[in-house]
Amino acid sequence: MAMEMRAQGTRGGSVWALACVLMASLAHSAMAQCSPAESDALLKFKSFFSDPRNDFASWTGGNCCSWKGVQCSGSGVTGINLDFGAPSRGGPGAPSLLIWSDPEASFKAGEALSHLYQLQVLHTNWIIWNAPLPVRKFANLPLREIVVRNGFLGNANAAGGALGNDIGLFANSLEVLILQNTKYNIGLPSDLCKLKKLRVLEVSESHLPNVGPACLGSALNNTLQEVRVHSNYKITTGLPVWPTLLPYLKVLDFSNNAHSGNIPVQYGKLANVELHLGGNHLTGKLPSGLSALPESAFRPGNEKLCGAPLSTCPA
Repeated sequence: MAMEMRAQGTRGGSVWALACVLMASLAHSAMAQCSPAESDALLKFKSFFSDPRNDFASWTGGNCCSWKGVQCSGSGVTGINLDFGAPSRGGPGAPSLLIWSDPEASFKAGEALSHLYQLQVLHTNWIIWNAPLPVRKFANLPLREIVVRNGFLGNANAAGGALGNDIGLFANSLEVLILQNTKYNIGLPSDLCKLKKLRVLEVSESHLPNVGPACLGSALNNTLQEVRVHSNYKITTGLPVWPTLLPYLKVLDFSNNAHSGNIPVQYGKLANVELHLGGNHLTGKLPSGLSALPESAFRPGNEKLCGAPLSTCPA
């Protein structure tokens, strides 16, 4: 009987705890209210987009914290996550959500967002920025994350998605910077090295010609934990040494570029890092410190690499 009562008490406590969490969540949602100025800024931002699939249907008034993709805290708008999915091909709404052909549209959209003074997170997926990301327009914002995925669908010659040295304006706030499939086709700016809180850096599936400035391995960047610069077929240089200088590195992905040459001996220090170097044209003997890593860290590709965990090098 006592055991049954204890079991009932445990179940009752669990239900009560769940109810408390639910009530707290509902209370937080009820408190999250955006200001008229924030609503106006978001509607201004929306005005620079074509919307063939009516993805912005919920952006029609009322509390903007309830609009699709808008994230709020109790004090207002703190995040925008515009992920409306890949466009269908040939069906209704075939074009993706596009910034209008007006060459100033990207900058005007950035100007609109600059009035969201608490914005910390900016994520976009399947949105075409028709000019370099208007980072300077965001300089007064406490941005922690900038994530741009699938920024282009066909204009391979566009410079949009590129970054200038004004990315250094976020030296004391930016923690995550991800640019994936953006047709990025210029080198990474040296001011990336000023981002003292950067934990995650990814530039992938683009036209990047190199893996970044060597200063990324400086003392200022000892917060970097994940570096993913992969699937950039224009990178034909050898592997850089600077990632081996990062004391908190957990993930290093240089796979599916076109790296050539030997793996620098300094990479032997990365035995405890999740390493991805497959899909390149690397040659020679692996540094001995990498012998305990799985073969998948170096394959597919790199047929001329040898040494444990791969095949024995010829005498």
